Amino acid sequence: MDLDGVRKWIMQRMMELAVDKMYKSGYDDAVVKSVGNKIEIYAKNLVKSQKSIEALQADNLENLVDDIVDYSIEAPLYEYDEDFETEEQASLPPADHNKAIYPGTRVSIDGLKEWIVQTKINDDPVLQAAKQADFLNVNREGKYASAFKNAIDHTAFKVARKIYYVGRKPPNMTVEQWDAVISNLKPVEGSYSENENWGEGGFPYGDQYSYSQGAIDTADPFYKGWTKAGMREV
Repeated sequence: MDLDGVRKWIMQRMMELAVDKMYKSGYDDAVVKSVGNKIEIYAKNLVKSQKSIEALQADNLENLVDDIVDYSIEAPLYEYDEDFETEEQASLPPADHNKAIYPGTRVSIDGLKEWIVQTKINDDPVLQAAKQADFLNVNREGKYASAFKNAIDHTAFKVARKIYYVGRKPPNMTVEQWDAVISNLKPVEGSYSENENWGEGGFPYGDQYSYSQGAIDTADPFYKGWTKAGMREV
């Protein structure tokens, strides 16, 4: 095999490895193409990392591709809350089907906050930045509040409301399968809490929503209905 043949073989093998890595990372719809001397990756709701690669150390081609994808691509948005467990789930065997949370479920706000502080902060740069730069801010009522506490509240509210409207898929199902399961199970708009405000974008969890989009952020930073939602746990 000449040098050009070797180059083509390496490119083809790297593309195959990239497809496999993207699939394992949760991007079921990933498309990998060779464009000139580059390999380009396409996927719906792809989240690119802001990290820069200065040096890589890998002893084989597979590890090299794994490292490049890990540095370049963030986990899919829908995976954000996949390691959260309700109290009931924590008491069940760790089977994939036991990890589903169906729409209409009001998960514990306290449980979410505990998960955020103990687990989620380890891989959420927004929470990490809030904790590192924590300072006292003045809110609308003229009271002082911790920036980190505000970030925890914001995340808990966002995830709780997302789970209520579209649930949380189990690992053994694809995004498309979960979309089909919940299509007729979604609660009506505005039923999670009183005075819900979605801003100019409108209600995001309607018929056009795909689970691959993950949790949609609230347009209201002061979480209208927070107390009401937090009190109506099951």
